Amino acid sequence: MLISAPAFLIAQKSDPDLRPAYEERPEYMPWGGKHRNLRDEYERKIGLWKFYSYTHTLIAEVNYSHDVKQGLSTLYFPHNGTIKEVAEYFDGKKDGEYRLYHYSGDIKIEGFYSYGKRHGKWTYYHIVTGEMKSEGRYNKGFKTGEWKHFNAKGELTDTYVYGDGGVLIMGNGVPVNHDDLKQTGKEEKESQEALKQKFNQQLKLQNNKANTLPH
Repeated sequence: MLISAPAFLIAQKSDPDLRPAYEERPEYMPWGGKHRNLRDEYERKIGLWKFYSYTHTLIAEVNYSHDVKQGLSTLYFPHNGTIKEVAEYFDGKKDGEYRLYHYSGDIKIEGFYSYGKRHGKWTYYHIVTGEMKSEGRYNKGFKTGEWKHFNAKGELTDTYVYGDGGVLIMGNGVPVNHDDLKQTGKEEKESQEALKQKFNQQLKLQNNKANTLPH
């Protein structure tokens, strides 16, 4: 008769920063796996934790400090095990380099976080060709400065400029008139992306009218 091991085992570790008191076998980990997830004396997660799907596929590797994400975190697609997301955490918030991948394994997005907010240079890629889709910078979660957009062939299609607070101020060299875009109280609450779409529609109408004028 087989006797199953207890869910928690006393862990004898000497690292004063981790101070583990218990260790447990990750649920659904393949037979023979040696990794153990650690907890401190208050049952809080510490150190590297591994998570598996019910098909015994590794789906996440997350570092914790007293139940709070701290350090490197890697997520995997559950069906094929390829990397889905790689992020760095500080005090439970994304902070540092960040990458998101397509199911195929190709890079989808890469950039940086500063205490939970997008900050610095960010780049987006097309799923089919892998060419750059758009690139620009964030300032504490808001788009700022010049953002360039490209088609799947890598050709530049649009250029937008954002001011303080992520406000769209110019599109393809044309200044944005927000008074024209925001005509009602409801429209005042629209997002910058919605306003950008309105601006593009107006710009297309202007171009179409110009092309129909007799020369």
